[in-house]
Amino acid sequence: MPDTTRTPAATSADRATLRAEVDHFYAIQLRRLDARDARGFAATFAQDGFLRHETRDEEVVGVAAIADTIEESFRGTDGWVARHWFDKLLIEPIDDETVHVDYYALVSLTDAGGEVRFLPTCTVKDVLVRAGETYLTARRTIYRDTPG
Repeated sequence: MPDTTRTPAATSADRATLRAEVDHFYAIQLRRLDARDARGFAATFAQDGFLRHETRDEEVVGVAAIADTIEESFRGTDGWVARHWFDKLLIEPIDDETVHVDYYALVSLTDAGGEVRFLPTCTVKDVLVRAGETYLTARRTIYRDTPG
């Protein structure tokens, strides 16, 4: 029986357009995060958006709470420049307004001397919802990569 929970985009052009829209959304979202703009980053979530980091066993709901959590995560990183790298995006349209996106994430931190360190890699599962010409994150769950 076919999987009817996911409706593929009708054409290659539709999928290419969707990919470009999703890439653009993440470019904006990550630049806000890397600029340490917690409120701007949180504004890329739906008002009732959900953020969960599995290793922290932490569920955060709502734009204000997400902003506070992100602000808290900046503590102890003064003097470092963070870059969030998302790759290998698997984009699955659910309907005209909703998209599932699974991807790999890597965070690099660079200090004033050019020393770079990497945080553990993660797999991220997002549900994006259309908001005019762009998307908002309705749900994000972050899983730290572990063997086994």
